[in-house]
Formats: sequence, structure tokens, C-alpha cells
Amino acid sequence: MKLGTHTSGGPTKAIGVGNKLGCDSIQLFTSNPNRWRPTEITDEVARKFRSDWAASSIDPILSHDSYLINIASSKPKILHQSRRALHLEIERCAKLGIPYVNMHPGAHVGAGEEEGLKILVDSLNDVLAKTINSSVSILLETTAGQGTNLGYRFEHLRHAMDRVEQQERIGVCLDTCHIFAAGYDIRTEEGYERTFQQFDQIIGFQHLKMFHINDAKSTYGSRVDRHENIGKGNIGLEPFRWLMNDPRFEQIPMILETPNSEEMHPVDLKILRDLEE
Repeated sequence: MKLGTHTSGGPTKAIGVGNKLGCDSIQLFTSNPNRWRPTEITDEVARKFRSDWAASSIDPILSHDSYLINIASSKPKILHQSRRALHLEIERCAKLGIPYVNMHPGAHVGAGEEEGLKILVDSLNDVLAKTINSSVSILLETTAGQGTNLGYRFEHLRHAMDRVEQQERIGVCLDTCHIFAAGYDIRTEEGYERTFQQFDQIIGFQHLKMFHINDAKSTYGSRVDRHENIGKGNIGLEPFRWLMNDPRFEQIPMILETPNSEEMHPVDLKILRDLEE
């Protein structure tokens, strides 16, 4: 399995961190995720990043967008800032050679799910049209459904995918903690298989481009987004054993976003690798 972690340090340090951990794949922030004004990717930084990447065995590298972005917002100022920020994120990824930017579908902030999904689709079409010549694709992540967040049902993602004009530039990231908290029970073999059958029927495995591999501090169906270290949460160890040995997912990057990353990512990586049979 193509295991890896979300790595700190941005484009200047992420590959070194990934190499040190022995990652097959990594996820990074191309800029500070808590600021609207992004850090510029200079030509020098981009050349160094591409050179370091070429010298490593890491593949692929993926980006996670800013935490501030909400392209389903009904608030005009936030919506404008979010669309612009996503546009700039795609441009930074293109400069670095990163093929995918992962993002949450956004929150409707009180406008209702139907309106939120409409705004989401309009935003995706707007940003993709402005970057029409880019090879960078967007991954919509499954969410726990906390607050007014969209994406806690597979149907939400399918709705957006069906209405995006550049469908070849949209994929999906599945987060194990999020789907569990959203009400997809993967704790039994029957539940695990039922969940992935539903995913395949509604979204299709061909659109699954990345996993976020996290146990859940939150409880089943709580719609609360709280990650836990592997085997320490309410999902437990066995579902990760099934996942690590599922031939359907052999070439799909599996990225850890577990807590206490500096100390625990090596531990969690070893636990997952030891589960492989």
C-alpha cells in the first residue's frame, strides 16, 4: 500500500520529512493554511522542490487547501475570498508539479444543503474555468458533517461531480474517521464491505484518488470531526487491517492525519505496515 503522512514545513521541508519517515506518498500545505494571503512559490523554491521530489521515491505528492476556504458559503465576501484562494492554490500546485489539491466541500452556514450544494457546484465550475489549462485536479473529501458541513453523505459528492463541467478534474478523498462519524459503520467486516459497496455504487472506485487514514476519537454517527491515532479510537484496529489488505486500493495513496504527528506518525506508519499480510 502507498502509505504516507501529512508533512509539515511546506514545499521547502515536506519531502525531507517524508523521506525521513519512509513515506511512499505525502500530503502538504503549499502555504500557511490559516491565512488568506498565501506565501509565494518562487521559481527557486519550485526548482528545488521538483529536484528533491525527483531524487526521492515519494509518489504522488498531494496538497491540502487552506482551512479558511469555504466554496459553499452563502456569505458573498467569504465566497469570493474562497474562490480566489482555491484558484491560487491550483496555480501553486501547478508550479510545483502537484497533481491534486484536496479540500472539504464546504459548509452552507445556514442556507440549507440544497443551496449549499448549488453554490459548491457554481464555485467548482468558476475555479476550474479560470484554470482551464491546468493539469491540477480537485479532490472532494468526505466529511463528518460537523456543523453545516456538506460531504457527509456520498450522495453530496456525487451531486457535485455530476454537475461539474470539467468532470475529468474532480475526484474524491475518503477519510476513515469522517465517514465513521458520519454514520458509515466500518467496524465489522459486513459493515466495511457494505460501506465500500455503497461508495462504489454512488461514486465509483475509479474516482477514489486518496485515503485519509485516521482512527476516530469521536463516536459512531456523532458527526463530530476528531481524529485519533491508529487502533486507539472508536474504529479500532481490525478495519485498518482489512483496508491494508484490500487489493482494490493497492495503488491509492493512504495519508495519515493522526494527532501528535511528530511523535506518533512513525508509530502509526509502523502499525499500518505491520497489518499488511
